[in-house]
Amino acid sequence: MGEDYIRTARAKGLSERKVVLRHGMPSTPMTLVTQLGKDIGLMLGGVIVIEQVYGLQGVGSLAVQTVRNQDRPTIIGMVLLGGLFIALCNIIVDLLYAALDPRLR
Repeated sequence: MGEDYIRTARAKGLSERKVVLRHGMPSTPMTLVTQLGKDIGLMLGGVIVIEQVYGLQGVGSLAVQTVRNQDRPTIIGMVLLGGLFIALCNIIVDLLYAALDPRLR
């Protein structure tokens, strides 16, 4: 809300409501999609911590067990699976960018 075009809209005398709805809100979905795309990797790393703290069985505990047992093929598979998941999420974020912003098409 501190961008030049927002200040210009306020300087023109538009009400705060119009400034927010017409100038501030259209840029919001892009920021939200960007932040969600960044958080995907953090969530994948957080799974390991949550499963260890609460004693749950899942991908995170499998990763910890394979590292402890030095099971290299499973470690490689887990790293590839994580990388594939993050790459897929980045592709989805890029497609959402194109859908939300017509300039990117």
